[in-house]
Amino acid sequence: MKLVIAEKPMLARDIARAICGKKVSETAPLPISGNGYMVIGCAGHLLELVEPENINPTWGKPWTIDVLPIYSHNWTKRPTKDKHDLVQKIAQLLPEADCVIHAGDPDEEGQLIIDELLDYLNYQGKVWRVYVNDNIEKNIVKAFQQLIPNESCRKDGDAAYARQMADMCFGINETRLASIRLGTLFSVGRVQTPTLGLVVNRDEAIKHHVKQEFYELEAIGNVNGKTLTFSFIPNKELLAGEKHIFDKEVLTELKEALDTTTVAFSTAVTEAKQYPPLPYNLTLLLADMSKRFGMSAAKTQDITQSLRDKYKAITYNRSDSQYLKEEHFTQAKAVLSQAMCNIGAKWELDFSLHPKAFNDKNVTAHHGIIPQEVAIDANLMTPDEKKVYSAIVERYAMQFLPPAIYDVSTSNFPVKNGDMRAVTKKIRDAGYLSTFGNRDSQKETVTVNPWLDEGNYQLKNIVCEILVKETTPPKPYTEGTLISDMASIAKYVSDPNIKAILKQKDDGKKGEHGGIGTTATRAAIIEKLKQRGYLEEKAGKIRSTEKARTFYHLLPNEIKGADTTAHWWLIQQDIAGGTANINDLQDSVVDVFHQHQDSAYQGVSLKYVTSSATVIGKCPLCGQDVLHKKSKHNNKSFYICSGAKNTKQDDGTWVNNGCTFMISSFAHKKITPTQAAALLSGKTISMTGCISKTGKPFNCKLNLRKGGKLTPHFTK
Repeated sequence: MKLVIAEKPMLARDIARAICGKKVSETAPLPISGNGYMVIGCAGHLLELVEPENINPTWGKPWTIDVLPIYSHNWTKRPTKDKHDLVQKIAQLLPEADCVIHAGDPDEEGQLIIDELLDYLNYQGKVWRVYVNDNIEKNIVKAFQQLIPNESCRKDGDAAYARQMADMCFGINETRLASIRLGTLFSVGRVQTPTLGLVVNRDEAIKHHVKQEFYELEAIGNVNGKTLTFSFIPNKELLAGEKHIFDKEVLTELKEALDTTTVAFSTAVTEAKQYPPLPYNLTLLLADMSKRFGMSAAKTQDITQSLRDKYKAITYNRSDSQYLKEEHFTQAKAVLSQAMCNIGAKWELDFSLHPKAFNDKNVTAHHGIIPQEVAIDANLMTPDEKKVYSAIVERYAMQFLPPAIYDVSTSNFPVKNGDMRAVTKKIRDAGYLSTFGNRDSQKETVTVNPWLDEGNYQLKNIVCEILVKETTPPKPYTEGTLISDMASIAKYVSDPNIKAILKQKDDGKKGEHGGIGTTATRAAIIEKLKQRGYLEEKAGKIRSTEKARTFYHLLPNEIKGADTTAHWWLIQQDIAGGTANINDLQDSVVDVFHQHQDSAYQGVSLKYVTSSATVIGKCPLCGQDVLHKKSKHNNKSFYICSGAKNTKQDDGTWVNNGCTFMISSFAHKKITPTQAAALLSGKTISMTGCISKTGKPFNCKLNLRKGGKLTPHFTK
């Protein structure tokens, strides 16, 4: 018997349909046997790294600095709490197996999920690897005809395990160091921290943006009875690294030289083609759904999982590639005919075209996200599921339409420090745009000048105008633009070596340009940052909280950006290539921690901040802001001085070393935010429904004395 272990139950049932020769329902119990196979599914990771205290009791609570850094080579794993039974079920099947076929998802994490289980169960038999990208039965059958020895794939799983241990080591040590020294919990993560930095830096660039006037020059003249407008294109030397010209005198001199003159210029006509965008990878799909429909990254990613598992509608959904195999080209007509039928579309596609998306050299374990040849009534999907599915179908269909073709007339003449240029663009053939419009990020060109054929001309009666414009701040992030920048964080890195490393990491991955995180984890990272009070969404924009901005600037430089992450990626690649030890990555994390272990967060007076806190007045004790907060335990309001500083002691208790002012209620009667603000402004308020120590109700007037004490007043 050949035991097939899939990553998920849904995939296990799909595999069973294809190779066991049986009709299998969506709820059929596992394992399923037939034709010499036994098929069972995991449920994602069945094992997890144990908590530090399970390795060494002194690493548990209360947290103390003296035990840091915490790390463990070959960090022990155990079954997750809710998956013990499934681990035991698979353990009982292994002795009956002649061999195991590893059917984890085609990525490093999928490799690890099955490998770590087999290692935990100490399986010593033969293991084969199958890569299942499609849930269609005939494609699964074909995949099972191309098995390879799993031993040749294990290094990918080793790299994922190394990253798993490194992330645990990084998070534990950096979070504990920050939380102990700052007196309250601050979460730190290898990818979440530089992601937070993107938003913090963007928000502060917006806040501190100072408008600057810059100048542009236009020259307007007559050509054979037509009015033509030329724009000044400065050379690199004049710009000196800037994007704009801030010295008006440079353009004033040029204006004086050109006004009232006649200048000879030449015009060249060229052809420009705008090809359809390549099929989606997950990063681009998340960004596009955010831009077009305002969907959160997490929601879109959940929908893709449903489209893959529930409907069998799309191929592997966590892909980082936009390219496809040649075998997909041979299947494309049948696949798209069915997919168009599913959504009720009737596009005239040209399957004689051979799009550049089909390139075996650019496909490894992953390929672009495309529809599958399966009959589905898309009307049974939720509205959002249908939007995402339709977008994937459209993007694939675009490949079989011709490019948009433009004729471009470019007129040019040289001037001091640059050129004067006029460009006219007209569409000759709309190509795929006639069917789908411009749905990608490319902007339509606005043409204001009349068309000129190729040749030599004279621009007569020139009149120049200096345009005064102002710089604008960058735009706030949306989830889509943040996902895109996570995939191209290298552009924010100044060190050319680090930039090169990050770009090397994504070499050949269209849509990935030196990123952090993976296509599969970025949406979850953004959600974590929201849950932990670092990010908040306002009117579709992602903004950093006061807590995030305060904390980010306290972080040690070596962990707040993408630089160290880039070095760690190199180590991970060496592990995947078999030239580094599985523990080398974790050791590097420890080395970096040692660099700031003694100095980080020392001597810091941190205000008590939170994303949900609002200022309602001034403290009667120290004069700092009083914040309205809500308890995490019962959601009740309380009002605390921002100068409070809570420090955790070695015995696990907390001590406030800052201002002690705080109020929340009086005589079992809660104080509302309006009442608290009135008290802080020196007013007397009325309190009804109070309860005395003896349990009797009473009413009173209440004010706040200078010492911060609530004082009742009774009328006779």
